[in-house]
Amino acid sequence: MLLFLGVTSLAQSTNLPDVAPGVFNVTARIEIENTSVEAAWNALSDFPKYPNWNPFVRSQIAVDASNISLPTQRPVENTQLIIRCQIPPLPLPVSKYTLDNPLATQFSYENVTHVQPELRRLAWGAYPNPLIMAERWQALTDLGNGKIRYESREVFSGPLAPVLQPTMQANLQKSFDAQAQGLKLLLEGGGAY
Repeated sequence: MLLFLGVTSLAQSTNLPDVAPGVFNVTARIEIENTSVEAAWNALSDFPKYPNWNPFVRSQIAVDASNISLPTQRPVENTQLIIRCQIPPLPLPVSKYTLDNPLATQFSYENVTHVQPELRRLAWGAYPNPLIMAERWQALTDLGNGKIRYESREVFSGPLAPVLQPTMQANLQKSFDAQAQGLKLLLEGGGAY
């Protein structure tokens, strides 16, 4: 019985932090082979290269409080992000030459809330708004032998979350899944980085 419980807990392990459940959330989880946590961390934190592999987040620009692009385009806590995304996502594979679908293009202004390289976690959230709150976490786990796990979760809360859920949740889920698949394609050697 103890062995069974141990296997179950390993199968359910996560590197994402515990957070309040919110009204709804979207998640992605995928195992990636023939790579390293360092390569995955580099891909997730190198914002200018997102268009080369990411069918969901097509542009992510780190800016200062005046909305001026920062010289270092990597996550730094308490900096802002201007994000252009596709909801639903573009079909894979993508490259920097892949055109956005104007009917699926959305923009968000977010704040980097956590950069934890020692824990292999990143988080950013919608700019504070009492009507809708959302925070997205991404995490990496080294599974050994050139295998890693990528996880992502965004939790939505606030008075507008129940209104957004029926219109956004399904396509957001597709976008999260597509980003995970795009990262896998990139890191396993099938993407253009």
